[in-house]
Amino acid sequence: MQQPSKLVPAVWGGVIIAILSSVPVISLINCACCAGVIIGGAVAVYLYRRDLDPRVPMLSSDGALLGLMAGAIGAVMSTAITAALGGLSLEWLKQMAELADNPELDNMIGQFSDSALAQGLIFMVFVVNLITDCIAGMVGGVIGVALFGKAQTPPDWQQPPTPPAAQ
Repeated sequence: MQQPSKLVPAVWGGVIIAILSSVPVISLINCACCAGVIIGGAVAVYLYRRDLDPRVPMLSSDGALLGLMAGAIGAVMSTAITAALGGLSLEWLKQMAELADNPELDNMIGQFSDSALAQGLIFMVFVVNLITDCIAGMVGGVIGVALFGKAQTPPDWQQPPTPPAAQ
């Protein structure tokens, strides 16, 4: 029996992780024990389960792998979104510093906007995102298996009779 691809559900789980991790205000959901990343891992399992034969149970290892894949994809996407939004925030800070007419603030913002420093910071954010999103995604995948991974028997299936107990 052919197993469905895990890539598409993992990508969708990664998209959910990226949105819930990097969009301002919505990202506060991750203050509750990385709940956004856990939700993304569980959604990947749910989407995979829809494509799987309903008679086949899912293993915890399937959920962990789906969560790991979703976490890695989400880390890449959320780092990209964070870098893009960070550039916008830097421009906003420069405008605020001009309004404040504070030379020390202008100097600090100028040092921070140095490309080597910004690239190093983005790389550090990526490494932290990758580690935390993969771990929390695996947890979400295992939780998703517990919620959605049970095999379902067809309605016309009947359990065979149990043999009588030996005397």
